[in-house]
Amino acid sequence: MKQVLTGVVIAVFVILPWRTGLGNTVAHAAGGDARKGNAVYEKNCVLCHGPQGRGDGPVGKTINPPAADFTSAASKKKTDAELLATIETGRPPTAMVGWKGQLSEAEIQDVLAYVKSLRQ
Repeated sequence: MKQVLTGVVIAVFVILPWRTGLGNTVAHAAGGDARKGNAVYEKNCVLCHGPQGRGDGPVGKTINPPAADFTSAASKKKTDAELLATIETGRPPTAMVGWKGQLSEAEIQDVLAYVKSLRQ
C-alpha cells in the first residue's frame, strides 16, 4: 500500500504539472544560483537597481518611473513567474529592458535567484 501511495504522490507532483504545462514554471523558479546571479547583476543591473536592489543606483534614481526596489513590500509580493517575466521581457514603457536573448537562460535563472535573495 505504501508503494502505491508513493506512486500517486509522484504522479501528482511530477506528471500532473508536466501534463498541464506547470512543470516549466516550477523548474524555472527553482533553478538559479544566487552567487552566479550576483556577478550578472553587478554587470547589468546595479546601475539602475543599486547594490542592495533598492532602486537607488545612479541611473535608477534619474529615470521615471524609478527602478524597482526589490526590498519593497510590493516587490516581495511578486511571484517567481512575475519576476522571471520582467527579467525576460522587461516592463514597457519603462526603462526596464528585456534580457532574453542578451543573457543565457542560466544567467536569467541566476539573476532571478539573486534578486530573490535581495528581498529578504
